[in-house]
Amino acid sequence: MSGQIYDVWLSLGSNLGNRYENLMGGVAFLLANGLAFRNCSGIYETEPVGYTDQPPFYNMAVHCSTSLEPLELLEVCRQAEREYKRERNLRWGPRTLDVDILLIGDLTINLPDLTVPHPRMGERAFVLGPLGEMGISLLAKWGLPWIHEGIVLKIPAADVKMNIAGE
Repeated sequence: MSGQIYDVWLSLGSNLGNRYENLMGGVAFLLANGLAFRNCSGIYETEPVGYTDQPPFYNMAVHCSTSLEPLELLEVCRQAEREYKRERNLRWGPRTLDVDILLIGDLTINLPDLTVPHPRMGERAFVLGPLGEMGISLLAKWGLPWIHEGIVLKIPAADVKMNIAGE
């Protein structure tokens, strides 16, 4: 797979601190570390899943391209979370920044640290809504429904202001 350029779709979420700045900073970190921006969804406010005694999230999906191999991509995503002081004290708990790899091209990966497509994305409106906004055909390709009940668009994609090199 060396030298290949991958299309990747990521889900970002934040519910601690300045949620918008955390998302934009996370995207900027990714773009400074091997990813090239292609497209993004708007930013949605969503209620927490799993552990519900926490503030609501801001969530978005981002489409990028990269020559990073899948495990290198995973490490860059984890570095972005660490950059924003993510703590993993409670499963599904509050976080400053969460970056999940949803899709890497047409790859199916089953490794101890990485499963692609993301194993729970088909159950989560906060993932399916933003992905569907960027292109419902992507969801259809993977046999996923476009679910957007329970999520509220807070910032349309056209109003999401990112620091993208070269713009």
